[in-house]
Amino acid sequence: DAAALTALATITQALAQLEAGDLAVCAFGDDVNMIRRFGDPRPLDARAADAFRFDQRSTDVVALLRAALPELRDARRAASGRAHHATCLQLALVVSDGHFDSGSRNHLRRLHRDAADDGIALVLVLIDRPGRESLTEMKLVTFDDGLVQTTPYLDNFPFPCYVLLRDVAALPETLALALKQWFEFFAAHRP
Repeated sequence: DAAALTALATITQALAQLEAGDLAVCAFGDDVNMIRRFGDPRPLDARAADAFRFDQRSTDVVALLRAALPELRDARRAASGRAHHATCLQLALVVSDGHFDSGSRNHLRRLHRDAADDGIALVLVLIDRPGRESLTEMKLVTFDDGLVQTTPYLDNFPFPCYVLLRDVAALPETLALALKQWFEFFAAHRP
């Protein structure tokens, strides 16, 4: 999907300009594929884009976080040997269509809490499509005592820090908003 790849390119360029530190990139869907690990000196190039597939049947964010969070923790430990990083905050930007299995929401909440406790910011940039596929139009269907109930898809979303992106050109402003949300969340929930 061109929007996701454009978002990835914009984010990596912005982080490089900010000298934000080391960067790792992975693709996910049915499975997780580490495209670039922390400490890899090679820049991202066109070959990295070839590793992304947009034809997968599901978006397994639980598998993504199970792979990404240990990578982030290992990178922090490696960095702590080079400099004092006691208050280091790490950022995990997840670019996705946001179509997650509703049965995994509780597990995703736990993973998000664990990440926040470790000083890892999980910020989702949800590429939204207008119309019936839009996350703002989707509904979750549940059965409660035999009755069908519908709720808006984004109600009780498992990640408190997310932004909907409909126009990739708006990504810099959208990303600034997402980071502001996360810092506010982190300040309110940090022990």
